[in-house]
Amino acid sequence: MKRQSLQIGLIACISVAMFSCKKSDEKTNISRPLLVLGQPISDTILPVKDASGNAIPLKGTMLAGKTYHIKSDVTINAGDTLYLQPGVKVLIEGDGKSPETSPTFYVKGSLVSSGTKEAPNWFTVKETPSTPLSNSTYKDDVVNDPAYAGYWGGFQCGPEADLLLLRWTHVEYTGGPWGSNAPDYGAKPGDARFTVYMNRKSGYSKLIIEDSWFFGSKDDCIGKCENTYVSIMRNTFNKLGATGGEGVNLKSNVYGDIAYNLSYGIATNGLKTAGTDGVGTIVNIYNNTLVNCGFRQLKATRNGSINTETNTGGYIYNNIIVNCKSGLRISYQSEKGKPSDTLNTSYGNNLTCIGRGKPMGGAQQYMQFIEPLQFTIKQPTDLNGYVNGPTLANGTNNGTNNANDSLKYDPMFKNYDVAANSLGTAYRNSVIPAGADFHLKPGSPAIGVGVWRGGSKNTAMPVKTTAPLLMQYGFPMTKLPVGGEFGANITPPNQDLGAFPTDNTGNQHVY
Repeated sequence: MKRQSLQIGLIACISVAMFSCKKSDEKTNISRPLLVLGQPISDTILPVKDASGNAIPLKGTMLAGKTYHIKSDVTINAGDTLYLQPGVKVLIEGDGKSPETSPTFYVKGSLVSSGTKEAPNWFTVKETPSTPLSNSTYKDDVVNDPAYAGYWGGFQCGPEADLLLLRWTHVEYTGGPWGSNAPDYGAKPGDARFTVYMNRKSGYSKLIIEDSWFFGSKDDCIGKCENTYVSIMRNTFNKLGATGGEGVNLKSNVYGDIAYNLSYGIATNGLKTAGTDGVGTIVNIYNNTLVNCGFRQLKATRNGSINTETNTGGYIYNNIIVNCKSGLRISYQSEKGKPSDTLNTSYGNNLTCIGRGKPMGGAQQYMQFIEPLQFTIKQPTDLNGYVNGPTLANGTNNGTNNANDSLKYDPMFKNYDVAANSLGTAYRNSVIPAGADFHLKPGSPAIGVGVWRGGSKNTAMPVKTTAPLLMQYGFPMTKLPVGGEFGANITPPNQDLGAFPTDNTGNQHVY
């Protein structure tokens, strides 16, 4: 299927809706048609091999209600599309022990997983004695927890990739090792594959991740994407990165929004942008909730919640950070020694709560509202216990964290006790408690203090006229097509903080 004829093909392949027409005074029942793109995929053991034993590239439509078994690498050619109707289960049969036994989706064209709230899709592994699944007993056990085994290779979107869209889709147990083709994807043989990698050679790929769940990865989940327009909205990121790795890690020439996500128990940062010196990246990060992030990463110059570095910026507002190694970090010196783009950064109206303001044992195990000697300072609209210090010659702030304020900024979640979940080593627990509810109780300090389109004064939508890229790209952005089967569904900033505002317009997940 040629890319030029994709829109025509979409219209031609839409299946006919079955409907009944009754009298004008009666209700008319219309069932939503299921889209069929190209040919239906009837084989459930994939990929199919040709006469020479070579895997045939995959395209067409995986059908609702079917379970597909992936036995080896799958390729989607440039100009082709693999489409998943709602209610599809994809079982990847890998063990993560070698590149050959860690099946990977190589996306050179487009992959669209169109799950729904009622019928989500799944990309997970087939449980066997040699590939056990994780469970709630593995609270902080990197060595034995199957969540970090890396059974399969995720979605590797190469230089011609057009679109990766995952909507209401579960993705689990990624991180299988790279083989000899690693340099083609900016990696080294033996490195763990990221769950999602995207880097188009010319122009921009489109990455739309909505209302989905990511569980279990060996390294980054959405990792080191470049040359991409992104919309990452209303997702759950849990148990990602064994001894290192981010929930989201966007690199050079990336533009878009990250909003209404829950990041829980991530090895390093829940959300990170880190470009290349001289190449801009502008990503707005707003209305996210981050809990228990940063404690499996022991390397210096690494953070634990939201981090920007190396010539990246954006609007960063309305986030809630709880029991993470550190709050928002606008980096002066990253691991590579490159600073954030402070000109094109605007931030405020963020709440940071640390359950304990004292050392917890082990290297670097200390919660901080803000890390000193970075560009971050406490804004007048922020809720945290940092005390701004003098601004040094290099522009960083040498402030202090007030340990006595450790629980002063409790966001008052409906069913998650911040104090209880910070006792002992509970802050290292990467398991989301059953029944946890991160909506806000009445009286929460996070209610009504966020920037939003109807706000005024401290809650008015921010504008930084001195920042050319912020003014160019906007908040939220409009670089992606909006709405429909192949567009982004962007939720704007809310007057409440966090991913679960009281008007229920944000994250829709139940734990």
